[in-house]
Amino acid sequence: MLDPVAASAADAIPIWRLRRQREDWLATRGIDQWRPGEVAVSTIQDQVGRGEWHVLRDETVIAALRVLWSDPEFWGPDDGSAVYVHGLMIDLDRAGEGLGSDLMDWAAGLAKQNGRTHLRLDSALTNPGLTRYYERLGFLRKGQRQVGDLFEVILWERPV
Repeated sequence: MLDPVAASAADAIPIWRLRRQREDWLATRGIDQWRPGEVAVSTIQDQVGRGEWHVLRDETVIAALRVLWSDPEFWGPDDGSAVYVHGLMIDLDRAGEGLGSDLMDWAAGLAKQNGRTHLRLDSALTNPGLTRYYERLGFLRKGQRQVGDLFEVILWERPV
């Protein structure tokens, strides 16, 4: 049984390292999504301090995701029906084990336990592999949006 836990202050640097690993991986593939070095450790520390990050450990942090109860920057005003996931990351050494899918199911369960009816997230329009992944996980496109000076995103939703 998958058992992610709320991240502690000690998890901020391992979460940041996972992020850096993924940023570099995307950059080497020419995918304009997470740019190397764009998120500071202090940003992750602040988010951990607000209780937004959850991690999966196997001696070290092997996966992480951010859970938000509203996401006005990407989704606009909150209607109280969804939980929002950001920053799903699996250590590259553990890729292909189904941990991402399991974490999404866990987040959907958290949403349902808290009276929410949907799980929502976004992905870069420029990342077709991630688009296919979220479609396989049962997410439906709910629109596209330019977010600030970031890339254009696809908004995804699935019922819980």
